[in-house]
Amino acid sequence: MDIQEITIKANGKWYFGEAEMFRRPILNILASNINRDEEGNFYIKMGEDINPIIVEDAPFLATGIMENEDRTFTLVFHDLQEMPLNRRMKVTLKEDIPYIDYKWTADTRLSRGLYWKLSDWFELAGNEIYIDPPGGQKVD
Repeated sequence: MDIQEITIKANGKWYFGEAEMFRRPILNILASNINRDEEGNFYIKMGEDINPIIVEDAPFLATGIMENEDRTFTLVFHDLQEMPLNRRMKVTLKEDIPYIDYKWTADTRLSRGLYWKLSDWFELAGNEIYIDPPGGQKVD
């Protein structure tokens, strides 16, 4: 498979050429192997293979949230990756679109629905917005 033709659209959907990639377990494998070079270009590295990808906006899209048995929370991404929501984190707004940090600064776009779910935990500090989850660490 020539994965040089993979594009992550601004809406978070993955495409191989013109075809949408919808099998989330495959997206999970690919997304788990995304890297970024010094110039800010993204690529997928699996073993010795390195293949560039086109990222229109952000490589990751957080779409949901789960409450765990221990009453902690986990963000769920479109590509099935998960991120513990266990600390205070900054929300970066770019043209009124919210982003958080996952692997790199502002690399994860928040879906509109998730943004509103998280708004109960927003804390304003000057001109900055932070997500302050219940029981989360105060480190930002």
